[in-house]
Amino acid sequence: MKVAHVFIRMPVGGAEDLVGDILRASPKNIETKVVCLCELGRVGEGLRERHPESVELLPCVRGKRFRPAAVAELAHWLTHNEIQLVHTHVYNAHVYGVLSARKAGIPVVMHHHKTHAQMRMRRKWVLRWLSRRAAAHITLSEQTRKDFSSAFHIPLSRIRCFVNPVDEDTFQPCRDLARLRSSLGLEPQQPLIGTVASLSPQKNHGLNVEMVTHLNGMGFNGRFLTFGEGGERSNLESAVEQAALTNFDLMGARRPISPWMQALDIFVLASTWEGQPMALLQALASGLPIAATRIEGNEAVLGSDHPALFDLDDPRAYAQTVWRLLSQPTFRQKVLRHQDVRRETLPTLQHYVNDLASFYEGLASPAD
Repeated sequence: MKVAHVFIRMPVGGAEDLVGDILRASPKNIETKVVCLCELGRVGEGLRERHPESVELLPCVRGKRFRPAAVAELAHWLTHNEIQLVHTHVYNAHVYGVLSARKAGIPVVMHHHKTHAQMRMRRKWVLRWLSRRAAAHITLSEQTRKDFSSAFHIPLSRIRCFVNPVDEDTFQPCRDLARLRSSLGLEPQQPLIGTVASLSPQKNHGLNVEMVTHLNGMGFNGRFLTFGEGGERSNLESAVEQAALTNFDLMGARRPISPWMQALDIFVLASTWEGQPMALLQALASGLPIAATRIEGNEAVLGSDHPALFDLDDPRAYAQTVWRLLSQPTFRQKVLRHQDVRRETLPTLQHYVNDLASFYEGLASPAD
């Protein structure tokens, strides 16, 4: 069976990382292809280097304005490549993917990686129209599945919950921290706190700046490392400069991210909203104690009873939580024990791709 994952471009992000994992681990009965409609992006370029036969650039989308001719071009590509199912992951790709799949006469799956609470109304109306024309939908949690069904009037029978997988082959606890840090140019003994998140308003990096300011006042003598890029970089640089933080480092979008994550002492995520963040799953698999905002997407991964959740509007409590993880071994172990239990409930990558393959086959060959 041939499945095409449609993107406009593939920058560094959770959905892009997931598709990379799917491409690498798909069972033999599924031939997975990825097509980007504007440019490959950083993740797309890396995937094409590793899977040159499976990743293609079809540059038919040339800007933000909708281009009807791109629908016909993508539909032709789908037909020419004998694609049997289309899988889309982000808003703009939903638009072109759904319309092109319908034109080509093949089913399409819309994968919803985020909640829609923060989406602009016009986009919600477009997404509702598209959703009714998709064969099926994927959400990341049962709660989001129910919310999506209610908001977009889609029967629950057409929505499947797939919890994102933990890729334990790539992300695992570090066995020699001093050696790893030295290889990355990091001080072997210096405390390191970090986050992996795009530099966008949703990721709430201003709260990280406030937290580190409070943490330094408590005696923190390590570094805070931010891995990611985005439109908020200049604003974040200004905030760091204004706060006079010399230990808050913008590291850019490092690839591969796994060794940098393994080198941390603590992982944090200060987002205002999430679907089911891949970065948290990667931190779990890496054996890192996590501090995160008390929001639906984070709780879906960590559990609402995770000991190191903190409120969005309380940077001081955030700093105190991180300080406890640094300075109180008992608290740190409590958090790690909780996370060990949570990690056991999450699917492995191989289980995920096998279940996804069965789901695909059911859509391509529906029962009479």
